[in-house]
Amino acid sequence: MAIRVFIFILLVMSIISLFTPVDNDINESLKKDIALVTFNDSTMYTLDNIHVTRVVESIKAIRYKERDEMFEGIFYIRAKSKGSSNQADVVSADFIEKKGPTLKFVDNVVYNRDDFITLKTDILYYNLDTKIAHNNKPFIGKYYDDSLNGTSLYLDTEETYFKSQKAHFEIDLDNKEQ
Repeated sequence: MAIRVFIFILLVMSIISLFTPVDNDINESLKKDIALVTFNDSTMYTLDNIHVTRVVESIKAIRYKERDEMFEGIFYIRAKSKGSSNQADVVSADFIEKKGPTLKFVDNVVYNRDDFITLKTDILYYNLDTKIAHNNKPFIGKYYDDSLNGTSLYLDTEETYFKSQKAHFEIDLDNKEQ
């Protein structure tokens, strides 16, 4: 009789355990994004078949599994536009995050295209594939000697196309040639 009760209890426990969900708790330390490589005072080059296409300098660069972070970084990007084939875009920021082809520049962002355009803003997104920079924050800048202000910047660096919402341009006509 005791054996039958024991077998019945085992049967009931096995049926209950069969329908009870199992929690797969992942250890919190394994869940954290751990840095794969850390560089201090780094300079990184991107090359193609002909020349250097991009140079990145930073005080500290950290590579994670799915993103890169750079502190006090400067991106030198070779730009191709209709007018000139050898222009340089220089973008600097206090913090830069790269996820796939998208760069996110945060805090004290300064964008320079050669010597004719300078933009300053708090945040800027730049896609390395499409060569388009955009944001939705206020910015100030200079185009040659003229000043411009606005929000929601959109800048196509290949087509040299620029647009903005709430834009305000101040053109200095005194210094222009007739």
